[in-house]
Amino acid sequence: MLTPTISPTANAANIDNTKKNDLGQKDIFLKLLVAQMEHQDPLKPQDATQMSSQLAQFNMVEQQTESNKLLQQLVAAGGVGNNAAPVTSGADYLGHNVTVNQNQILYNGTNQTFSAVLDEPSSDAMVYIFNSNGEPVKTMPMANMVAGSNQIVWDGTMDSGAQAPQGYYTVDISALNLNGGTIASSVHRSGVVEAVRFSSGGTELIVGGVSASLNEITEIRL
Repeated sequence: MLTPTISPTANAANIDNTKKNDLGQKDIFLKLLVAQMEHQDPLKPQDATQMSSQLAQFNMVEQQTESNKLLQQLVAAGGVGNNAAPVTSGADYLGHNVTVNQNQILYNGTNQTFSAVLDEPSSDAMVYIFNSNGEPVKTMPMANMVAGSNQIVWDGTMDSGAQAPQGYYTVDISALNLNGGTIASSVHRSGVVEAVRFSSGGTELIVGGVSASLNEITEIRL
Protein backbone atom coordinates (compact mmCIF):
# COMPACT_ATOMS: atom_id res chain seq x y z
CA MET A 1 0.00 0.00 0.00
CA LEU A 2 1.40 3.40 -0.95
CA THR A 3 1.76 6.06 1.71
CA PRO A 4 1.11 9.62 0.52
CA THR A 5 3.49 12.39 1.47
CA ILE A 6 1.59 15.64 1.88
CA SER A 7 2.76 18.88 3.45
CA PRO A 8 0.29 20.63 5.81
CA THR A 9 0.19 23.70 3.56
CA ALA A 10 -0.40 21.70 0.40
CA ASN A 11 -3.01 19.54 2.12
CA ALA A 12 -4.98 22.58 3.30
CA ALA A 13 -4.72 24.17 -0.14
CA ASN A 14 -5.93 21.00 -1.85
CA ILE A 15 -8.96 20.75 0.44
CA ASP A 16 -9.80 24.42 -0.11
CA ASN A 17 -9.43 24.13 -3.88
CA THR A 18 -11.57 20.99 -3.96
CA LYS A 19 -14.36 22.75 -2.07
CA LYS A 20 -14.20 25.72 -4.45
CA ASN A 21 -14.24 23.47 -7.52
CA ASP A 22 -17.17 21.44 -6.19
CA LEU A 23 -19.18 24.56 -5.39
CA GLY A 24 -18.32 26.02 -8.79
CA GLN A 25 -19.48 22.93 -10.68
CA LYS A 26 -22.78 22.78 -8.82
CA ASP A 27 -23.40 26.53 -9.16
CA ILE A 28 -22.73 26.59 -12.91
CA PHE A 29 -24.90 23.54 -13.55
CA LEU A 30 -27.82 24.95 -11.57
CA LYS A 31 -27.59 28.34 -13.29
CA LEU A 32 -27.62 26.72 -16.73
CA LEU A 33 -30.55 24.50 -15.84
CA VAL A 34 -32.62 27.38 -14.41
CA ALA A 35 -31.81 29.65 -17.38
CA GLN A 36 -32.83 26.92 -19.82
CA MET A 37 -36.18 26.46 -18.07
CA GLU A 38 -36.84 30.22 -17.87
CA HIS A 39 -36.19 30.80 -21.57
CA GLN A 40 -37.86 27.73 -23.02
CA ASP A 41 -40.62 28.21 -25.60
CA PRO A 42 -44.01 27.91 -23.82
CA LEU A 43 -45.41 26.33 -26.98
CA LYS A 44 -42.58 23.81 -27.07
CA PRO A 45 -41.73 22.96 -23.47
CA GLN A 46 -38.59 21.04 -22.76
CA ASP A 47 -38.80 17.32 -23.41
CA ALA A 48 -39.29 15.31 -20.20
CA THR A 49 -36.63 12.82 -21.26
CA GLN A 50 -34.10 15.60 -21.71
CA MET A 51 -35.02 17.05 -18.31
CA SER A 52 -34.54 13.64 -16.68
CA SER A 53 -31.15 13.33 -18.33
CA GLN A 54 -30.06 16.71 -17.00
CA LEU A 55 -31.27 15.89 -13.51
CA ALA A 56 -29.31 12.64 -13.68
CA GLN A 57 -26.22 14.64 -14.62
CA PHE A 58 -26.77 16.91 -11.63
CA ASN A 59 -27.06 13.86 -9.40
CA MET A 60 -23.70 12.65 -10.72
CA VAL A 61 -22.18 16.03 -9.84
CA GLU A 62 -23.59 15.69 -6.31
CA GLN A 63 -22.15 12.19 -5.96
CA GLN A 64 -18.75 13.36 -7.20
CA THR A 65 -18.82 16.16 -4.64
CA GLU A 66 -19.49 13.70 -1.82
CA SER A 67 -16.75 11.39 -3.11
CA ASN A 68 -14.29 14.28 -3.07
CA LYS A 69 -15.25 15.12 0.50
CA LEU A 70 -14.73 11.51 1.59
CA LEU A 71 -11.36 11.35 -0.16
CA GLN A 72 -10.21 14.49 1.63
CA GLN A 73 -11.33 12.99 4.95
CA LEU A 74 -9.33 9.85 4.23
CA VAL A 75 -6.24 11.89 3.38
CA ALA A 76 -6.63 13.96 6.53
CA ALA A 77 -7.09 10.81 8.62
CA GLY A 78 -3.88 9.37 7.21
CA GLY A 79 -1.83 12.26 8.59
CA VAL A 80 0.69 14.48 6.84
CA GLY A 81 4.41 14.49 6.27
CA ASN A 82 6.91 11.77 5.49
CA ASN A 83 5.65 9.55 8.31
CA ALA A 84 2.02 9.73 7.21
CA ALA A 85 -0.03 6.58 7.71
CA PRO A 86 -1.86 4.97 4.78
CA VAL A 87 -5.01 6.88 3.89
CA THR A 88 -7.06 3.78 4.67
CA SER A 89 -5.55 3.44 8.16
CA GLY A 90 -9.02 3.66 9.73
CA ALA A 91 -10.98 1.60 7.22
CA ASP A 92 -8.39 -1.19 7.35
CA TYR A 93 -9.55 -2.04 10.90
CA LEU A 94 -13.15 -2.81 9.89
CA GLY A 95 -14.15 -6.33 10.91
CA HIS A 96 -10.95 -6.94 12.87
CA ASN A 97 -10.74 -7.86 16.53
CA VAL A 98 -8.86 -5.17 18.43
CA THR A 99 -7.92 -4.40 22.01
CA VAL A 100 -8.15 -0.80 23.14
CA ASN A 101 -6.79 0.97 26.21
CA GLN A 102 -10.10 2.43 27.37
CA ASN A 103 -12.20 2.22 30.51
CA GLN A 104 -15.66 2.83 29.04
CA ILE A 105 -18.03 -0.07 28.33
CA LEU A 106 -21.53 -0.37 26.90
CA TYR A 107 -23.67 -2.73 28.99
CA ASN A 108 -26.33 -4.31 26.77
CA GLY A 109 -27.76 -6.90 29.13
CA THR A 110 -25.01 -9.48 28.62
CA ASN A 111 -21.79 -10.18 30.51
CA GLN A 112 -19.12 -7.55 29.96
CA THR A 113 -15.52 -8.74 29.77
CA PHE A 114 -12.52 -6.44 30.16
CA SER A 115 -9.00 -6.60 31.53
CA ALA A 116 -7.24 -4.90 34.41
CA VAL A 117 -3.64 -4.35 33.32
CA LEU A 118 -1.21 -3.89 36.22
CA ASP A 119 2.45 -2.89 36.23
CA GLU A 120 3.18 -5.37 39.04
CA PRO A 121 1.39 -8.09 41.07
CA SER A 122 -1.28 -7.09 43.56
CA SER A 123 -2.79 -8.96 46.49
CA ASP A 124 -5.32 -6.21 47.21
CA ALA A 125 -7.25 -4.61 44.36
CA MET A 126 -10.71 -3.17 43.77
CA VAL A 127 -12.66 -2.78 40.56
CA TYR A 128 -15.20 0.05 40.58
CA ILE A 129 -17.95 0.48 38.01
CA PHE A 130 -19.68 3.85 37.65
CA ASN A 131 -22.81 4.78 35.73
CA SER A 132 -23.02 7.67 33.26
CA ASN A 133 -23.75 10.07 36.16
CA GLY A 134 -20.50 9.14 37.88
CA GLU A 135 -22.27 7.19 40.62
CA PRO A 136 -20.68 3.90 41.79
CA VAL A 137 -22.94 0.92 41.07
CA LYS A 138 -20.60 -2.02 41.57
CA THR A 139 -17.52 -2.74 43.69
CA MET A 140 -15.58 -5.92 42.96
CA PRO A 141 -12.73 -6.92 45.31
CA MET A 142 -9.88 -8.74 43.60
CA ALA A 143 -7.08 -10.76 45.17
CA ASN A 144 -3.83 -12.11 43.77
CA MET A 145 -3.82 -10.20 40.49
CA VAL A 146 -0.75 -10.76 38.34
CA ALA A 147 1.45 -8.23 36.60
CA GLY A 148 0.03 -7.71 33.13
CA SER A 149 -3.49 -8.54 32.00
CA ASN A 150 -6.17 -9.87 34.37
CA GLN A 151 -9.52 -10.77 32.83
CA ILE A 152 -12.62 -9.54 34.67
CA VAL A 153 -16.26 -10.31 33.94
CA TRP A 154 -19.16 -8.13 35.09
CA ASP A 155 -22.57 -9.77 34.82
CA GLY A 156 -24.44 -6.48 35.13
CA THR A 157 -25.40 -6.99 38.76
CA MET A 158 -25.16 -3.89 40.97
CA ASP A 159 -24.17 -3.82 44.65
CA SER A 160 -27.88 -3.54 45.47
CA GLY A 161 -28.46 -6.92 43.84
CA ALA A 162 -30.54 -5.42 41.06
CA GLN A 163 -29.64 -5.64 37.40
CA ALA A 164 -28.00 -2.52 36.01
CA PRO A 165 -29.86 -0.54 33.33
CA GLN A 166 -28.41 -0.87 29.87
CA GLY A 167 -26.11 1.98 28.92
CA TYR A 168 -22.58 3.33 29.23
CA TYR A 169 -20.42 2.64 32.27
CA THR A 170 -16.90 3.52 33.35
CA VAL A 171 -14.46 1.10 34.98
CA ASP A 172 -11.79 2.16 37.48
CA ILE A 173 -9.05 0.05 39.06
CA SER A 174 -7.39 0.58 42.44
CA ALA A 175 -4.55 -1.81 43.22
CA LEU A 176 -1.87 -2.03 45.91
CA ASN A 177 1.43 -3.90 45.72
CA LEU A 178 2.81 -6.23 48.37
CA ASN A 179 4.27 -3.24 50.24
CA GLY A 180 1.00 -1.32 50.26
CA GLY A 181 2.03 1.07 47.51
CA THR A 182 -0.25 2.11 44.66
CA ILE A 183 0.20 0.22 41.40
CA ALA A 184 -0.18 1.89 38.02
CA SER A 185 -3.08 0.27 36.19
CA SER A 186 -5.29 0.62 33.13
CA VAL A 187 -8.40 -0.98 31.67
CA HIS A 188 -8.35 -2.73 28.30
CA ARG A 189 -11.30 -4.12 26.39
CA SER A 190 -11.55 -6.13 23.19
CA GLY A 191 -14.10 -6.35 20.40
CA VAL A 192 -14.76 -6.20 16.68
CA VAL A 193 -14.44 -2.88 14.85
CA GLU A 194 -18.03 -2.29 13.77
CA ALA A 195 -17.60 1.08 12.06
CA VAL A 196 -15.12 3.86 11.34
CA ARG A 197 -16.09 7.47 11.96
CA PHE A 198 -14.29 10.50 10.51
CA SER A 199 -14.59 13.82 12.32
CA SER A 200 -12.68 17.05 12.81
CA GLY A 201 -11.09 15.44 15.86
CA GLY A 202 -9.65 12.57 13.84
CA THR A 203 -10.53 8.97 13.05
CA GLU A 204 -12.61 6.99 15.53
CA LEU A 205 -13.33 3.26 15.62
CA ILE A 206 -16.59 1.91 17.01
CA VAL A 207 -15.73 -1.11 19.18
CA GLY A 208 -18.43 -2.74 21.27
CA GLY A 209 -20.68 0.24 20.69
CA VAL A 210 -18.11 2.67 22.10
CA SER A 211 -15.86 4.96 20.06
CA ALA A 212 -12.09 4.68 20.41
CA SER A 213 -9.28 6.65 18.81
CA LEU A 214 -6.56 4.98 16.76
CA ASN A 215 -3.91 5.74 19.38
CA GLU A 216 -5.89 3.74 21.98
CA ILE A 217 -5.40 0.50 20.04
CA THR A 218 -2.94 -1.85 21.75
CA GLU A 219 -3.50 -4.99 19.66
CA ILE A 220 -5.16 -6.04 16.41
CA ARG A 221 -6.03 -9.60 15.41
CA LEU A 222 -7.50 -11.27 12.33
